[in-house]
Amino acid sequence: MKTPQFSGSKLPPSSEYALILGAGATAAISIAAQQVAVATLPVTTLVALGLLNRYRLDQRLQDSETEGFTLEAATPRPAPANPQRVTAQPRPDAISARPQTAATSGPSARFSDQRHYIHETLAKKLQARADFAAIQQASLQKVGAYLQQTRQEKALSLEDVYQRTFIQPHTLKAIESGNLQQLPEPFYIRAFIQKYASALGLEGASLAADFPTL
Repeated sequence: MKTPQFSGSKLPPSSEYALILGAGATAAISIAAQQVAVATLPVTTLVALGLLNRYRLDQRLQDSETEGFTLEAATPRPAPANPQRVTAQPRPDAISARPQTAATSGPSARFSDQRHYIHETLAKKLQARADFAAIQQASLQKVGAYLQQTRQEKALSLEDVYQRTFIQPHTLKAIESGNLQQLPEPFYIRAFIQKYASALGLEGASLAADFPTL
């Protein structure tokens, strides 16, 4: 018996014949499930059933390929995005013609203002300190002259006052002459004046209060 060739098949004859027999056997088993005796079916019937199943299988494959091609062709593809083009470039003369206002009001200008403010504040403090030192100098000269006059009226020497107050003679002399540069801090100057005046029998606290301190 010559093996029938299916027109759309691409398999060799031996493989196609085995496929046909397999398809026929599958159909025969399906018939046996329906309580039909397999032994009563001739080989020609098996071949016919195999050809029928083969035809159905090829038809399904062709339909699936056609549907896949149709779906792929029907699927819309996104159009490639057009690159943006720069239509115009700013001209150098237009850039240079812009008003340069940020340079005058930037961080450098603020730093210059702060530096000027610091210098001005420092100058004011130095001036105030110099003025206060001049006031202390004038007050010390007045108090020192009065203490010196009182000491001389009582015929006391600087060494005598040192024995009473334990204030060094050069410090007593600086107080009497009003030499502020040779004396310690204003707090100690006031204490020395009070002790010196008390040793001469004067109101030490009242006299010391005439010397200003911060």
